[in-house]
Amino acid sequence: MSTALLQELHQEYRRLYIAGSGLAAGDFRLKRLLPQLQQLGERSPVFKKLGEGAAALLEPADADESVQGAALLEHTLLLESVLYTQGTTQVEGTPGPVPVRKLTLRTAQPYRKLAPVLEALSTTGSGRYEIVVDAFKEGIFADMRLLPLAVSALNDPYSELADYVKEEILPSYGPEISIYLLEGFNPAGGRSEARKLEAIAKAGVSGHLETIYHAAQSGSDEVRVAAIPCLAGDEEYIPALLAWSADKKKAIREAAYKGLAAGGSGQGAERLYEAYCDGKDRDMVAEVLANRPAVLAAEKLADLFMEKLHQAPQDNSDPKQTEAAWIEIKQLMRALLMARSRKLDEIYSYVISGYDRFLGLGWRILLTEAARYKQSSETETSLRELQELAERDYNYLLYYFRAARRMMNKKELYNHFAGGLKQKLLSFMRKEKDAAQREQALIDILDRVIINPRAPYNYRTVDTYQRISPEEIEASWDPRWLDWFIQRDALNPACSFARPGHQGGRDYLLKKLKTPPQPSDDEVLSNLFTGLERAGVPEPERLELLMAVLENGRFEHMSQFSPSLTRLMERFPPGYRSRLEAVTPRYGSVAKRQLEYLLSTINLT
Repeated sequence: MSTALLQELHQEYRRLYIAGSGLAAGDFRLKRLLPQLQQLGERSPVFKKLGEGAAALLEPADADESVQGAALLEHTLLLESVLYTQGTTQVEGTPGPVPVRKLTLRTAQPYRKLAPVLEALSTTGSGRYEIVVDAFKEGIFADMRLLPLAVSALNDPYSELADYVKEEILPSYGPEISIYLLEGFNPAGGRSEARKLEAIAKAGVSGHLETIYHAAQSGSDEVRVAAIPCLAGDEEYIPALLAWSADKKKAIREAAYKGLAAGGSGQGAERLYEAYCDGKDRDMVAEVLANRPAVLAAEKLADLFMEKLHQAPQDNSDPKQTEAAWIEIKQLMRALLMARSRKLDEIYSYVISGYDRFLGLGWRILLTEAARYKQSSETETSLRELQELAERDYNYLLYYFRAARRMMNKKELYNHFAGGLKQKLLSFMRKEKDAAQREQALIDILDRVIINPRAPYNYRTVDTYQRISPEEIEASWDPRWLDWFIQRDALNPACSFARPGHQGGRDYLLKKLKTPPQPSDDEVLSNLFTGLERAGVPEPERLELLMAVLENGRFEHMSQFSPSLTRLMERFPPGYRSRLEAVTPRYGSVAKRQLEYLLSTINLT
């Protein structure tokens, strides 16, 4: 028996459950179904009973709504009984083995933690990327309920989110994720299928090379480009990689070069060297090798590098010749960016020894690359060469200092740079007329080493300066640096090195708090309060100092407050509300909105 009419009647009864049984009287939808029920009722007692029930609801004998509700419940119960006996639960298809996966995931996370991640991965809009990243860092993706959504996120319209899932989240499940990803893999698909292969490559491709090889042969172009590098390191597929490296399509050739570079075979090195020397794909091969250093290819290119350096002009008398030589040198330098070998040690020693010649040619980038390479060598010869560079040009003092940090203990490092060597180094800085400016150059270099490079400023997440921790400073730096910085009024590193029990550091920071900053020094206030916290100044005292600073107006030029300052303001005691309300109108831009938000959300009453 067809249940279509019964299903439609059941939908109408459900609607009346929600709308109210009193609305059933005269309902036009029930009127439309009644003739069909009555017609079928002539042949079936069950349909006759259902038709009578529908008619009773359309023309109730009793106006009491509770009686109508009981009638609706009774007729619905009969209808659902019929549907249950006449329905079917047969599953289409042929029964087979249930797939078993080795992913050992649990469901230990509470739903309140999963909910925002589930929403971020199943919707579109801004702010989702940050939610997903934070959840992964907290380990929430170890919950198996997020796995299907993580896989589907490979097709997310926001490419940054899809790439993060591919690079970080899916590989974190281990090699077992490969089976899961390959279950629904479509070689003819687009970018999302290519991302599956890239995630598999990061998690571990062993055991799936045959499938990947077929995708590399006959998949879509995007899938082929992702699949080909996955075959690196297996001798069986070297002939295929060599063949693809001569393909007409540039993207396929590049993918093959990546596979050959990562494979480390002698045949691959020969092909990479041949492709580089051929010229057509020189830039492409250089870029591939810069990201996937191949030892054998690098050895051959190092010989060519030295040869080109010897052939380079002695002076810049012919600018066209110099430019042509520089193009070749720059390409080789890029190709060997991540390589390290005895030959490269000799090459960059040759570059440093030819400082005047190469600087005269305008090849400062080459000298900088030599300094970058040597700072990681950790040999006495390299340290001496870097010192020679620093003696010629203090711009290279940074590389010298970094190399010295690797090779000296913290006491030796302080004695070397803050002791006797300081005057020697300053004497090399002949281009600066003012001795104070020369010393500031050394402080700036130390500042770059002590404090990480500035991150993109976002007042909700990071401070302008990302500092090394007090624990790292105590373990890796001589305590005398703090006094050295204070003597030279080096505020930023002094704030980083401030420590409890050092009265001179505390007095210095409190004095600086009373000094009006320059209009461009937006980070000074944040630095000072970070320093006061590290100096062991109690929180109540820091809160009062911050409130006093807001009131005295010395920092009214600030466009916004850093996260560390806003976190401190959130702990203002209730008695500060009137003072905070009084100073808020004096600030502008984001800083004013931050203070207004603070007043509206923080319990200061």
